[in-house]
Amino acid sequence: MLRNDVFSAGFVTIYLILYCLMLQFDNTKNYGMMMLLFSPFLICWMVYTVLKHGKYSGRQLGDEEFGYQDKPKDELRVLN
Repeated sequence: MLRNDVFSAGFVTIYLILYCLMLQFDNTKNYGMMMLLFSPFLICWMVYTVLKHGKYSGRQLGDEEFGYQDKPKDELRVLN
């Protein structure tokens, strides 16, 4: 679970949304400030997990210069 890249990205996203919501109300501001202390560690954990354990499922570039997956190579107008 701690090495799952999708879990870490989802958990940190929900954590940061809750952090932003807690800062909006006066009676939960103290909890939001406490959450601020842990957010850099969680973001670093998420980045490390995604870079270390994430799997890329797209096609490899090889010798090509551009890696756009949404457009065919012929549609990319390259200016020389």
